[in-house]
Amino acid sequence: MDSTAGDYETSEYDPAYEWPGDNDIAERATSTAWPPLRLLVLQSSILHKRLRVAVLDAYGEAQFGRDHAPVGSAIPRIRLKEMEVSKLHATAYWDKGRREWAVVDMGSMHGTFLHSGRQLDLEPIRLSPPRVASIPRPLCHLDRLIIGSTTFLCHIHEDRKPCVECMSNGQGDIPLFTVPKGNNHIAEKRSSESAGLEQRQTTVERRDPKKALTTLKRALLSRHHEPSESSLPTSTGPTATYVDRSARRRAMYPGSQYDSPGVQSPRSNSPGINKPSLELTQSSVPHATPHVEAPRSPGPLPDNNIGRKLLLKQGWKPGQALGSPSDEDGKNGSGLVVPLEVTPLPSRAGLGMPDKTGPSPQSFHQWREESKERWWESMKATANGAG
Repeated sequence: MDSTAGDYETSEYDPAYEWPGDNDIAERATSTAWPPLRLLVLQSSILHKRLRVAVLDAYGEAQFGRDHAPVGSAIPRIRLKEMEVSKLHATAYWDKGRREWAVVDMGSMHGTFLHSGRQLDLEPIRLSPPRVASIPRPLCHLDRLIIGSTTFLCHIHEDRKPCVECMSNGQGDIPLFTVPKGNNHIAEKRSSESAGLEQRQTTVERRDPKKALTTLKRALLSRHHEPSESSLPTSTGPTATYVDRSARRRAMYPGSQYDSPGVQSPRSNSPGINKPSLELTQSSVPHATPHVEAPRSPGPLPDNNIGRKLLLKQGWKPGQALGSPSDEDGKNGSGLVVPLEVTPLPSRAGLGMPDKTGPSPQSFHQWREESKERWWESMKATANGAG
């Protein structure tokens, strides 16, 4: 016992064996942690209006993109589902070396913009050209991060205490992780919480799809066969009368005389003419002759004629032929002094139509009789030649 006590007395004092104390532990914890980053939504056309803040206190890195984060990923991702945002658009992280928050564009097409909170009068700065990753840019307090149509306001508090603006009540937090498709109940619950909608207390019973389809079919068939009270005619209401819209249209917009049924067209080979019907109706419907406009006699053009004014501006003189003259006087040129006579065609006749009307019913009957006689004569000649 005495020798052991002597050994303790002769041993030298070492400060490494001292208890560090609570102050040193707090300092070490402070040196390894980062000031919390919270993003307030100032403007967005894709996020719900009740989603106002993204709380990133427990994470030193956060991603922004159009797609969901990979399954099992521990890095949170703020999803902005719009075409201006790339699949993995940008990343905000805590830089341990520089002791500051930074943002990096991951090579997006439409770019990531950073607007300094200390210089709001300047335009936002694009971090990198299209499809080129950028260098890390520091994020400061009250800086604005613009991705697509969404503008975030950065809140970085060194004292690790959120202010009134970035205070979270759990209702308007932006979801940071995706829910697996297998857990439908949790997915519906988290989606309703993220959208800021009130959860319904009623539970939806699962129904057999075949039974539901059969019930719907029976309901539709019974509704189709059984007349409803609204479809039954009532004696008090006004009765529906038939309206001849064709007669009303013919009275309002009278057509030409050839549009009437049974009237022969001026063309003998016009389609849609039934020969037997003509014979039946020719006794009751009088034969209509087409109206042909009489040709105008050639004469000088009036002074207010537009064509005459144009010709005078181009150097033409009254009495001069139109065409290329061979001499200076223009008398022996190839132009025509006498205007061409235009023969008007019958009504509804196109170009190339011969100037004649169709055969009358008597001439058609006579032609048919003559064709029969010629056929009999040919048959007689054939019989005589054979005998």
